[in-house]
Amino acid sequence: MKKLLSATLVAASLAMAAPAMADSAGTQVNMPAANWLFVQAADSVTVDGNKIVLKGVAPQTVMFTDRPERMTGDTTTAGFVKLWNDGKDSFQKDPPNATLSVTADGTTKAFVVELTDPSLSGDTLTYTYKVLGTEAPVSGQAASLFIDWWYAAPGRCVRGPYGGLHCGW
Repeated sequence: MKKLLSATLVAASLAMAAPAMADSAGTQVNMPAANWLFVQAADSVTVDGNKIVLKGVAPQTVMFTDRPERMTGDTTTAGFVKLWNDGKDSFQKDPPNATLSVTADGTTKAFVVELTDPSLSGDTLTYTYKVLGTEAPVSGQAASLFIDWWYAAPGRCVRGPYGGLHCGW
């Protein structure tokens, strides 16, 4: 339930920023090349050895860019995992940094890691990780994973009436 609430809140925020891809009032354009940032939400996370296991992961991975265009978008989490190896600057060749935010023992904590080898099975998403911060991540509830940028431009966008772009693959 928490995952759905988190995903709904993120999706609602993005919907206010730009129209959905299906909005017939918008103009379709090719996705401009950009550095995309990604957010994945899950009901819980289990950390075991060098594995981060997101359980109850949202079926949608939210994506956005910074200035100057400030684009928003989304892709399926399965689609995101498939894209891991695509392109000359893929995550496989240059693993991303990420921040894992998790509630454990009544406190929200953040951990900085490098991610590799994603594997999705149903609503369970597993990454191999390496600690980049001062602490190793811990298991807990209400997990959000904020993944550093990936340079990509393979999709389509809709430009809304207020100029914003909402993109997807």
